[in-house]
Amino acid sequence: MEDKVTVTQVTWTRQKPTEAIRSVAVFHPTQGPSFPEPGRLEFVAAKPGEELRDASLALRGLGAEDEANYTCQFATFPQGDRSARTWLRVLAKPQNKAETQEVPLSPLGPEPVPVASCVSTGGRPPAHISWSSHLDGKANKSQVPGPLPGTFTVISLLTLTPSSQMDGKNVTCRVEHESLEEPVLLPVTLSMPYSPEVSISGYDDNWYLGLHGATLHCDVRSKPEPTGYNWSTSTGPLPPSAVAQDTQLLIHTVDESINTTFICLVTNALGTGQAELTVLVRGLPREQPHSGLSSWKIILLTLGILVGLALSLFVYLRLRRSLCHKRRSPSANGVSYSTVDSKDSSPQDPPTESTR
Repeated sequence: MEDKVTVTQVTWTRQKPTEAIRSVAVFHPTQGPSFPEPGRLEFVAAKPGEELRDASLALRGLGAEDEANYTCQFATFPQGDRSARTWLRVLAKPQNKAETQEVPLSPLGPEPVPVASCVSTGGRPPAHISWSSHLDGKANKSQVPGPLPGTFTVISLLTLTPSSQMDGKNVTCRVEHESLEEPVLLPVTLSMPYSPEVSISGYDDNWYLGLHGATLHCDVRSKPEPTGYNWSTSTGPLPPSAVAQDTQLLIHTVDESINTTFICLVTNALGTGQAELTVLVRGLPREQPHSGLSSWKIILLTLGILVGLALSLFVYLRLRRSLCHKRRSPSANGVSYSTVDSKDSSPQDPPTESTR
């Protein structure tokens, strides 16, 4: 502002899109500040009796209702009025949380149910929520008023069709908002109830007549825990030599009656599951494979030993022949000598000489 211009008064006005213009603050160089609604507004630098150059206005306890167009108007002499306008946009940072949604313990059909929730509370504008997951789920979003006027609470429910494969899997809620420097990531571990999944173990395909102490096991994956086990056969009740003990079926002695299909039926709060196993009783036990070397390894080992012996014999004969050859080889003058036993020759006999 020019030095020869005198500021006679500063006025701040506010205008919302659906309201008329209204004055919110006035500053007079001699009379000081004036506020229609005192307590929340304050001139930052302007002081009574001082030259008025800075009419900055501070607003405390900012709320959504303060979002509007604000105009600062300088009344000057001799230039007249000058003004500038700004739009005050109010943001509210939301509070975010994600958690597992409790699935009711009742028989579950093929319909998807909510398994996790993500809530962004008190944001302005409303937050954007998405789910990061490799599971084939669907998000249902809703929006309600937040705890403060002009704020919003966004709720996102992840829905899935319950199964044991999804129990313990991780999903991530992603919250994005203008007040956040980066998205908020909230991991959730799913807790999914499911009906019993059953299998039977303990049969090794080598049950024979007269075998004692055979056992079948009913192996179960279930959430919640099983409430009952029921052993039976495809033809009805258990054979006399079979005794059920919860997850085990004890066979005291294997006989012809064990040659059947056994069924284990398991129940929990959501439903039932069963498994079947057919037992084939043999007249005699199958021959068990040798725990030592296999037959082809024994053959290879035998062949190796024979080849080694043959090589050893060959080397021995070659060495023996070589020694004999050296013993009968001629001397340098062409005369060969042989050893004569002194007992068989007399002193008068002349030495025998042979020439080549």
